[in-house]
Amino acid sequence: MFSLKFLVLSFIFKKRYLINRIYFELFFGLSCIKKDKIVFCNYQGSSYGCNPKYITEEIIAQNLPFDIVWLVKPDFNMPENFPKQVRLVNYYDKKASFKELATAKFWVDNTRKIYFVKKGLRKKRGQFYINTWHGSLGIKKLDADVALYNDDDYWKNMALKDAAMTDIMISNSDFETEIYRRGLWYKNKIEEFGHPRNDIFFKDRELIKNKVYSFFDIPKEVKIALYTPSFRDDLRIEPYQLDYAMIRKILEKKTGEKWLILSKFHPKILYKLKRLINSIDQKDVSIYPDIQELLVSADILISDYSSCMFDYMYTKRPCFVYATDIERYNTERGFYFSLESTPFLIARDNLELANNIENFDINEYNLKVESFLAERKIFDDGNASKRTVELIKQNM
Repeated sequence: MFSLKFLVLSFIFKKRYLINRIYFELFFGLSCIKKDKIVFCNYQGSSYGCNPKYITEEIIAQNLPFDIVWLVKPDFNMPENFPKQVRLVNYYDKKASFKELATAKFWVDNTRKIYFVKKGLRKKRGQFYINTWHGSLGIKKLDADVALYNDDDYWKNMALKDAAMTDIMISNSDFETEIYRRGLWYKNKIEEFGHPRNDIFFKDRELIKNKVYSFFDIPKEVKIALYTPSFRDDLRIEPYQLDYAMIRKILEKKTGEKWLILSKFHPKILYKLKRLINSIDQKDVSIYPDIQELLVSADILISDYSSCMFDYMYTKRPCFVYATDIERYNTERGFYFSLESTPFLIARDNLELANNIENFDINEYNLKVESFLAERKIFDDGNASKRTVELIKQNM
């Protein structure tokens, strides 16, 4: 019975994909490519952030005569977050989004375009696709190394199509380059430019911090602890039981200053937000479009398996791991290297986290950070956006 059901579903998916491909070819296959147009997308239509944002900012800073388009989902469509030089197009509007993609010289994305590939999208001759990815250092195993994704033949087929269309991926190290090839079925060119989103850590912190404090109306004397847990593949929320009151009390006791905990949850679990926000000792900032600005502003970071921990290392400020399900997560998803090999102190419950904060040694931590960065030969120097834009200019 299961086998018959699988065959029927497989037939339906293949037929639907064929219809979508015909639709794309009929209406967009012969459309002319505009050599000055670039279509950006951040995490499947999320708001203005990650690597695509910082590449866009560099294009604008250089005053380049490009037609800059962003594909954005309606629920993330906040025009005030985007520069006036950017045109916004509804991610879900198939006709409008296909028109932009089919006529753009460049696509720049930080995740796969599987949504559009399923809808029939193909890259035409003369187009150029840059994928910057959205993670860092690959502690969490990627698609080819995760049974949940690797065993889904239809999804894998779409992912392979996307990988084949991609001309260049942007990496920050030899280690990450190898992970891209191993975990994303990627065989084409990789440029080790560094991550454009990490250019922010080499700029004026106070300017960005003032922007964040003003946005959330936070008094200047208050310190920020940022909590940024990753999602689980089954979308369970039990691991997010951070004791905000306890952690805030420990921070204030250790430093003698006032603290506020900001929580930014992953877009995949935002529909469960009401069940996650249950304390007056924290402020939810999940709607804030750019996590990099929050990282720059935070005085400490608490996370579990999110790659933002590795971005945050550039601040040289404390980062703590609060992960109640390490063994289960390692079984279900898996790590490319152990959490114990990172500079971060690991806690499996709130008491252990409180103890780690209370006994934290910043000098010992920074020595471990320097050693970690050097060992993996991570290449981020504040100029990744410039390198990526130069690549675009060369191929325009």
